Amino acid sequence: MSTDATGRAPDSTPERHRQRLYGVRGIILRRRDLGEADRIVTILTAELGKLRVVAKGSRRTSSKLAGHLEPFCASRLLIARTRGLDIISQAESIETFQSLRLKESSIATAGYLAELVDALVPEDERHEEAYELLFAAFRLIDEGQDPQLVSYIAEVGFLRVLGYRPELERCIECERVIEPEPNGFSVEGGILCPGCARVRPEAQPISVNALKVLRMIDRGDVQRVLTLNIPAGVRREVDDHLARYIARRVGRESAARRVLSELRLE
Repeated sequence: MSTDATGRAPDSTPERHRQRLYGVRGIILRRRDLGEADRIVTILTAELGKLRVVAKGSRRTSSKLAGHLEPFCASRLLIARTRGLDIISQAESIETFQSLRLKESSIATAGYLAELVDALVPEDERHEEAYELLFAAFRLIDEGQDPQLVSYIAEVGFLRVLGYRPELERCIECERVIEPEPNGFSVEGGILCPGCARVRPEAQPISVNALKVLRMIDRGDVQRVLTLNIPAGVRREVDDHLARYIARRVGRESAARRVLSELRLE
């Protein structure tokens, strides 16, 4: 092993030690207990993508970390690298979204979006746009916007930035430009013209208005979508198509989405 002028190995220098600490901005997706006092926390970070780290002592009432590691909270974190799971050294809240936590429907929507991001984003792969989208979605809900519409906006946004965007302009089978008429929607890729939909067994009908809503969201017309008076039937259609399409990408139906759907029916 080589040494420097003082006889110390390079790995033991103060500079090397400092590099074992790194800072991130992260949104808390979920937590699970570890031992008697610790937690494993899954975080979507802007800088490094999704991470699983340990929050030592965070279940104790005296913990200085606990308040900054609540579900859906956005925090600045200082994390120490270890041979196993990295460990949170310091935490400071950026935004706690307190108003979001006052309504059951808002909490359920935030929980579903956190679950969706956890399912779609691989660990240790940077996706800053996904972080910004989730932060923006939580902020909109916190400001009192319709959680259901925010959920649709976030879902389409995540599909787009993570490479799963459905085709909404041309038939995925024959590539014909879609006309304003009842068409089909396939979990295998998106929109189908009437002729192609008839020979695709997985295709489900999609109305002109439901497709308009999806296209508007896909174009990024967020403020317009939030002000639309969308009929309940069209909402159910949009909800069903997104649920089926996302389940196909993830490989399973979402338990959190089922809870959300039950709340909307009450």
